[in-house]
Amino acid sequence: MTDSDDAPSAPAAPRPPDTLGQMLRNARLTQDLTLEQLAAELRIEAKQLDALEQNRFERIGVPVFIKGYLKQYGLRLGLDVSDLLALYYKQTTVGNVEIQPNRTIKLRDERQIASWILAAIVLLAVAVGLAAWWWSGGFGAATVTQRTPAPAEAESAAEPPPAAPVETQPIPLEDAQPPVERTLPGAAPVEVPAVAAVAAVDGADDDDDTRAAPIVAIPLEFSFEGESWAEVTDSRGQRLLFGLSAAGRRVTVRGEPPFAVVLGDANAVRLNVDGEPFAIPTTGRQGDLVRFSVDIAEE
Repeated sequence: MTDSDDAPSAPAAPRPPDTLGQMLRNARLTQDLTLEQLAAELRIEAKQLDALEQNRFERIGVPVFIKGYLKQYGLRLGLDVSDLLALYYKQTTVGNVEIQPNRTIKLRDERQIASWILAAIVLLAVAVGLAAWWWSGGFGAATVTQRTPAPAEAESAAEPPPAAPVETQPIPLEDAQPPVERTLPGAAPVEVPAVAAVAAVDGADDDDDTRAAPIVAIPLEFSFEGESWAEVTDSRGQRLLFGLSAAGRRVTVRGEPPFAVVLGDANAVRLNVDGEPFAIPTTGRQGDLVRFSVDIAEE
């Protein structure tokens, strides 16, 4: 018997895990940790961690969320994130994940608002015109009397005396021609209605009601220093950018603010808004994932 026969055989190397979920589960069980403990520590729902260990990525959603959870989970378990991502790319592709469309954002109706404003202006002009006519004495009345001199004390039997001339006073007339009350001898006062002139208010053309406020398109320029998911939606619900961008890519989109932005790796993206650098928020992130809004009024 040779010495080589007496030497103990070397133990077989452990077989590497076949799937991403097995690698995560083995690492967790080795450290005697539960899904509930890690969910509370990482602030990730336990069902999301269980979906990773079961290789049920479709339960999580878009790839940017999956890779974000993988990075946090792997770092906590002491695993190499690059190995985790390599296994993930072997097991799934971006095209296999169905993306649910965003809810359409309803905007206010600028045409209806313009019609309301125009109607309010017309009503206000009419009210001001009526008030001015009222205060100028539109409903006032002037009393004018006409008198005749007393008849002669003695009358001739042969022929009547000549009629005495009637003395009258001038009747003042105002610009608005108010009602005039005339008092004659032996007759009741007669009220004469006046004709009031009311200024007409010109209506606006029908074309003004159909005009919409002009849309101001604001450019957003993204520079990707590393691979990152990016999604941009403007205020009208139009998706301007959607997908995974490689390192070194630069893309510019235009739309109406405010914008809703989702970045899978915020540290790998630089953003300029209307030609000016924009500071991507650092608060409220889930790992490298960040959601925020961009409003040009704030710039």
